[in-house]
Amino acid sequence: MKKSSTKIFKLFIINTITIIRLIGAFILPFIYSKYGSSIVSVVIIGLFLTDAIDGFLARHLHASTFFGSILDGASDKILNAISFIILGLNYNIMFTPIIIEIAILYTTYSTYRYGGNVQSSFTGKVKTAIVDAVVVLSFVLMSLPALNIHTNFTNYLINNTESYIYVFGFIMIIADMIALIDYMGKNKEARLNPKAMEIKYEEKNRKSFKTIKKLLFDTDYYIKHKNESIMKQLYK
Repeated sequence: MKKSSTKIFKLFIINTITIIRLIGAFILPFIYSKYGSSIVSVVIIGLFLTDAIDGFLARHLHASTFFGSILDGASDKILNAISFIILGLNYNIMFTPIIIEIAILYTTYSTYRYGGNVQSSFTGKVKTAIVDAVVVLSFVLMSLPALNIHTNFTNYLINNTESYIYVFGFIMIIADMIALIDYMGKNKEARLNPKAMEIKYEEKNRKSFKTIKKLLFDTDYYIKHKNESIMKQLYK
């Protein structure tokens, strides 16, 4: 009983941290409209830190689950999308990565439908790191005028903020395109695999909702099946 309670507590803490990031993403536009980019940059840094913290805790406390993985991925996508929308309102180039991210999302869903593995690859993880850095640096640059720190270096950055953010935008576009090509390769592999035909729900014996809900929070089950197709986990 004690072990079960401990496991529940671990899952609660880790998933709560992830949910904080998700909620924080949705309130970012309100923070930006009321307090400006200086406060948003601090909040975003904090939200990105929660991504590192929940991942670290999940691994080291052996509390990784399919639910946590799905929630983590969704919160990351939403946080990045909202961040780029805010940036795009000031610098149009930042709207382009959103379009490519939507293409990546669609490609990932197609791979999932064909029973392929949709776990993030090394290329995807590098792209995510670049996204985080671009978002944080862009908001920090935008917040410099409000800080009233006037040195030769800060004045130079303020005067060249637009140029730097456009450079960041181009870097982001290149990283996104490389990631999209990688995901398209996975999609093609899944579609051509004779054992990974497109799944039709009515032709499969689906697990009960109660069973799926239980497996979503089962750490041992996640460790055993995390490298398999998510679609496969829904059926007997």
